[in-house]
Amino acid sequence: MSTESGTAVGTVDVVMGPERLNELIDGQFPDYPACRVVEVDRRTLTMAVDGNRLRTRPGGTISGPEQAGLVDLAAFLLINARLGPTLMALTSSLQINFLNRPRPGDLQVRARTAKFGRRLCVVLAELLDADDVLVASATLTYAIPPIPEPSPPRE
Repeated sequence: MSTESGTAVGTVDVVMGPERLNELIDGQFPDYPACRVVEVDRRTLTMAVDGNRLRTRPGGTISGPEQAGLVDLAAFLLINARLGPTLMALTSSLQINFLNRPRPGDLQVRARTAKFGRRLCVVLAELLDADDVLVASATLTYAIPPIPEPSPPRE
């Protein structure tokens, strides 16, 4: 989906769009090559995941730690989309509810900011399977590092 100017609708009002966020995944998160940001704006991010490349439990269910990692990555990327590269934004809280059994296949993570403060950011995230069934929902809180004060001009 694009506007008349050719700018992707999903990249409005963000410092980092999908292409730069995917470069961040490639450079900083080599354990997540199955993840690709497909859309982002100031409040929301959608990430496609190739669930066939994720760790599973016996019985073919994607593991809980893997699911938690996916929502955490989406929240981190959403914060970076808005602030620009902020590698020291840190998870301070992650509460996840596992609702249905996700099987390998196409997955999607949808994340949105509930509150974006100067020091803390609260993100709500959902993990959906290929049939658009909600398999996990999470609330994450991120600690945002302080913005350094500009140095006074030298005389």
